[in-house]
Amino acid sequence: MIVAISGTPGTGKTSSARMLSEITGMELISLNELADRKGLHKGYDDERYCKIVDLKGIVTEIKKLKDAGRNVLIEAHYAHEMPADLVIVLRTNPGEMRKRGREKGWGFEKTEENVLAEIMEECKIESLVKGRNTRELDTTGKTAKESAEMMARLLQHEGLFVYDRMKIPDKMREELRQPYGKLFEGIKQASAHMKGGDIIAVGDEAGFTLHSSGTTPAIMIVDGKIRRKRTEKRIDVECETIRAKNETGYVTRDMWVAVGKAIKTEKPVKVEIEGEEDMAVLPAVLLGKDSDFVVYGLFDRGLCVVKINEETRKTFRNTAKKIASSQ
Repeated sequence: MIVAISGTPGTGKTSSARMLSEITGMELISLNELADRKGLHKGYDDERYCKIVDLKGIVTEIKKLKDAGRNVLIEAHYAHEMPADLVIVLRTNPGEMRKRGREKGWGFEKTEENVLAEIMEECKIESLVKGRNTRELDTTGKTAKESAEMMARLLQHEGLFVYDRMKIPDKMREELRQPYGKLFEGIKQASAHMKGGDIIAVGDEAGFTLHSSGTTPAIMIVDGKIRRKRTEKRIDVECETIRAKNETGYVTRDMWVAVGKAIKTEKPVKVEIEGEEDMAVLPAVLLGKDSDFVVYGLFDRGLCVVKINEETRKTFRNTAKKIASSQ
């Protein structure tokens, strides 16, 4: 998942993106720093006293991250040029932008050039012309933290994060009991289907069954219960343990961030949930890598296996958006 934070210089991209990275746990990449590190420049602009970035080269680097299933925030005034799942364009009142420009030590010409670019909505229009999924947020009078919190709420609305805990609406409970992916009666059939990617097991029963059959999942998300009753079944594997809280009937930020951290961690890794882990399927699919598998149990029906790809991500993102819109 690539989330691009764009906007005219002076709209607060860098500081608010850093804060958003802290809130979400997502890696932040400054495209200018990436260009410096990779030597992706085409020359020097003598009028603006800055390097000219190689946009095609940077697009190639971001495509590599996207293809590898990395979950990152990218920021720059040209971040909307990148292949992103969502582009957030930050906007600022021209008067405040002039003030920020003076505080940054910009000269008159640079300040007015940026003010004009903001008035003409250049970043927003370029993003829309590129066909990007584009949203804009006004940072006028906002601190970096306030701007980051607005972006985090927007990510929740877009089905890409949980900022405030989300309660599962009663009308969706029956829908969520239906199998997503392929349903298998036994472990042999399920295991035969899961080839070529890591396995993320959600639930003690799914994790224990896989491990007992000789297949240890790369990520095991457990809550110490089977059918909401305490279980003595334990997955005896040496691995890093990440702990989080998630209330029954909710999806919490704590669990979402923990699953994201597990996906970035050297495998195997166990995520121990205090509360209930059922809804961890949602972040597991949305944050997992292409060709990985999420497996979970359905009461008396067997094991459900979801292969992560663009299609299943779209399905689960729509589900997350429906939950978010009901709050």
